[in-house]
Amino acid sequence: MASGYQKIVIVGNLGTDPESRFTPSGQQVTNFSVAVNNNWTDQSGQAHEETTWFRVSVWGAQAETCNQYLSKGRQVLVEGKLSIDKETGGPRIWPDQNGKPAPASS
Repeated sequence: MASGYQKIVIVGNLGTDPESRFTPSGQQVTNFSVAVNNNWTDQSGQAHEETTWFRVSVWGAQAETCNQYLSKGRQVLVEGKLSIDKETGGPRIWPDQNGKPAPASS
């Protein structure tokens, strides 16, 4: 059986300061959110803006570095893999402020 490969590259700005914690086994994990803005003008000349949010988890030595050097508003490039939602098979979508799944953008 052949194994697959996936990679995602995100370039955006940190929406919050990184939050770091340690697992029970002592491994450091740092989490932060990244906002990616997409601006475009439609055929009628009207400007549009769409923001997509990504939740990022970084482990080990990289978690320590992210926690030390990153802060809210900083531009970052993140390269990694996308976590799949086991129920839908699609990207994992985090709930909005009301606890409902965030709307998928087209």
